[in-house]
Amino acid sequence: MYINLDLYRFFCEAAKTGNVTKAAERLYVSQSAVSQSIMHLEDKLGCKLFNRSKRGIQLTPEGEVLFSYVNNAVSLIENAQEKISSMKSLRDGAIKIGASDTACSLFLLPFLNNFNMAYPDIRISIINRTTRELIKLLKDGTVDISFVNLPLDDDPMLDITPVMQLHDCFVTGAKYDYLADSVIRLGDLREYPILMLDKGSNSRQQLDLFLKSYDLEINPAIELGSLALLAEFAKTGLGIAATIKEDVQKMLDSRELYELRFMETFPSRNLGLAQIKNISLSFAAEAFKKAVLMQSVVLETAIMP
Repeated sequence: MYINLDLYRFFCEAAKTGNVTKAAERLYVSQSAVSQSIMHLEDKLGCKLFNRSKRGIQLTPEGEVLFSYVNNAVSLIENAQEKISSMKSLRDGAIKIGASDTACSLFLLPFLNNFNMAYPDIRISIINRTTRELIKLLKDGTVDISFVNLPLDDDPMLDITPVMQLHDCFVTGAKYDYLADSVIRLGDLREYPILMLDKGSNSRQQLDLFLKSYDLEINPAIELGSLALLAEFAKTGLGIAATIKEDVQKMLDSRELYELRFMETFPSRNLGLAQIKNISLSFAAEAFKKAVLMQSVVLETAIMP
């Protein structure tokens, strides 16, 4: 038996106020609308729900039983509607973000800060993993979106949008700064201690593929899991670091580090925003995604010649 939810809402309000007129005022409807709804509900259920008198209305035994069940249900539904409304207006909600080390250090922080200032009631959680691990977390639903290092193998489950261009480079501190005075070959790196990200990172894998295209394989003296540590290790003279130029640009500008120049040309890469195709994001996650993509377009336009 189908019964319109509004009939139960009107019934509950009348039961709580004990007066049809007051119930109508609270519901912002006419008195006749409430009376007719109650009569329609009584007809549907086949029993009388209220006894009517000059003092108002009073629940019958059947009405009391119905109210004991329905009142909680109506309250839960109204609370759910209010919750959805709050999420839609970004007054409530949560975002689960996956991000590589590169994404966290080069890209994500300003967006998180701006979004948090605009929508302080949105709860944000971030999981920092390698690109391969982030794709797995995305597929099993642990995170809503992931910021990953590209390129990746084609995956029909994923929708990926580039958001920032990256450039691989080798940098050194003062110990080997003389190498920055001239253009060298990649093969010359064999003569020096090289610092690289560990093999689990997508950035390392892409760099290894690039070096292999020149029949060059480098066995690093030190492998690290952090771009920031690579820069610091190079700065102190422990070796020449394979890193991302955007991550060390400030240190290059201040001449704490020096970029090596090569006869070979490094291909550019991208940082990408990944999500599962045909899966709707929460209001909060969709708003964050739009903010990121909009700002990425602005940045890309700003650097175009």
